[in-house]
Amino acid sequence: MKIYAKTDTGLVRASNEDAYFYKEKDKNNFIAFVCDGMGGHIGGSYAANKTIEIIDEVYRNPNIKSVGVWLYETIQKANDAIYSQAKEQPEFAGMGTTVSGVICHEGKFYYAHVGDSRIYTYNSTEINQITTDHTLVNTLLQHGYINFKQAKKHPKKHVLTNALGINKEISVDIGEIPLKANDNILICSDGLHNFLDGKKLLKALNSTQSITAKGDELINKINSLGGLDNITFILLEREE
Repeated sequence: MKIYAKTDTGLVRASNEDAYFYKEKDKNNFIAFVCDGMGGHIGGSYAANKTIEIIDEVYRNPNIKSVGVWLYETIQKANDAIYSQAKEQPEFAGMGTTVSGVICHEGKFYYAHVGDSRIYTYNSTEINQITTDHTLVNTLLQHGYINFKQAKKHPKKHVLTNALGINKEISVDIGEIPLKANDNILICSDGLHNFLDGKKLLKALNSTQSITAKGDELINKINSLGGLDNITFILLEREE
């Protein structure tokens, strides 16, 4: 698959607390993850980059008998490191990070997800969100306490109900991605999906531009809307 990944600070934030990682062993074995840190510049950046560092380290010599178990244990290892640092260093108290990513193992695609970064599949006609946002507002929405319109403008829409580094034990959404022959994948932080809904994302992703140009245009679109947050994405597209 073709790959293009990028992170941008945006126009308002003084620093970038997002991080991403991609590594390919061969066309049937590769991995891609996005993290969005929280807890201030030092803590958020540390949590996101530490998670990426550990995923990278473990994937160098992976012993994958069960993809689901491997994903959980790898993310738990990252959580352990962040949680311990937050307990030992007062300046890191309250830090955490989202983590959302995809592993292609022997040609099959699987995902792991914690927080409110997202994974989408898309093709020329549709875009589908694979992950579920771990947020207070999404919980209220799913239980019928608010409607979609209220959710979009809710004052606590950024409050997470799940993130790495907050609790000693974590809950991770893990599953197989049933990709159709023409499906591509987008992994992104909320700095992208909070400002471009599915319809606008699909239009941008289906332009005739190269994968690099499409990715750069996503950044430009967000910054033209004010660039209020860090923006990070990974595009994985089928070879033509």
